[in-house]
Amino acid sequence: MAVTISDIAKEAGVSISTVSRVMNGTKPVSPELRARVYEVIKRNHFKPNPLAQSLVTKKTNMIGVIVSDISNTVFGTLTKGINSVCENRGYTIMICESGGEQDREIRLLELLEEKQIDGLLFAGININQRLVDSILKRSYPTVLVTQETPVGEGIIDTVVHNNIQAMSDAVQFLLDNGHRRIAYLGGPKHDFSSGQKRLQGYKTALKQAGIDIIDSYIEQGDFSFQFGYDGMRKIYEENSILPTAVVTGSDVIAVGVIQFLKNMHVDVPGEISVMGFDDSDFATYFQPELSTVRISYFHEGEMAARELMKWIDQEDKTAMTHYVPHKIIRRSTIRTLNI
Repeated sequence: MAVTISDIAKEAGVSISTVSRVMNGTKPVSPELRARVYEVIKRNHFKPNPLAQSLVTKKTNMIGVIVSDISNTVFGTLTKGINSVCENRGYTIMICESGGEQDREIRLLELLEEKQIDGLLFAGININQRLVDSILKRSYPTVLVTQETPVGEGIIDTVVHNNIQAMSDAVQFLLDNGHRRIAYLGGPKHDFSSGQKRLQGYKTALKQAGIDIIDSYIEQGDFSFQFGYDGMRKIYEENSILPTAVVTGSDVIAVGVIQFLKNMHVDVPGEISVMGFDDSDFATYFQPELSTVRISYFHEGEMAARELMKWIDQEDKTAMTHYVPHKIIRRSTIRTLNI
């Protein structure tokens, strides 16, 4: 028969509530009493029932993580960073895939509340007012990660990289290397952070350099190889004067771009330079090695998890946006033109 908390209390000569206090740390007990109770627990190999324990502590030690696409390598790295912090604090993460569909995201918010999670890390796509309202009425705290909300700052704690500045720096890097005809293949138009803000950064850098924005040099779609391939095909077919460089919204898009150019016998970087974004693991395996914007998604996950722990611990917190740094990485897909 399994040992119960009642058996532990009887053998240690204390009450059940004392055993609970010792195990959960809800109230202080003397060092001698704690040692005696733990000795009995160890001798009997006692493991508490997690469900019963959660009824006492009002905690499940479960953290929800909602991402749009679990096959995306960015979210894999992000989740590793999240788990490194959560595991160290004794929490288990529960990963849910939303497909970027808002109705599904809201159902997941409700489902995770039923599961009585202690907190949520949310990597959505279009975090609009409807979604924000649904997040704010939950019983658990939420931290947004990799994505901001267009509703405004100071509403939900957010950990993200500065998409405007990162893309602007990528374009400036190309400008510094002599490029003036720069195309952009980026994420979806409805994606506020990775879509809209990166496009804003691209346009801002060109405007500051006094360069006209050519609409036919701009394509937006999903973060996929196929979009990179098809988007570059469209730019190639519809422009009599080709760009000398292409900046993309992800490394995967960049690979699609390079593959199309190779099929057209356009040399990269001899004729067209290509810039990625993310610095995925495969960026150095691919030939030529991909120049890119490095985002430490592992660090971003760590930071988001630490911020969530502060909310769970009920520290004096104010919702704000926390930015993680980025870095331009030069590899083999960028050619310097005569300036």
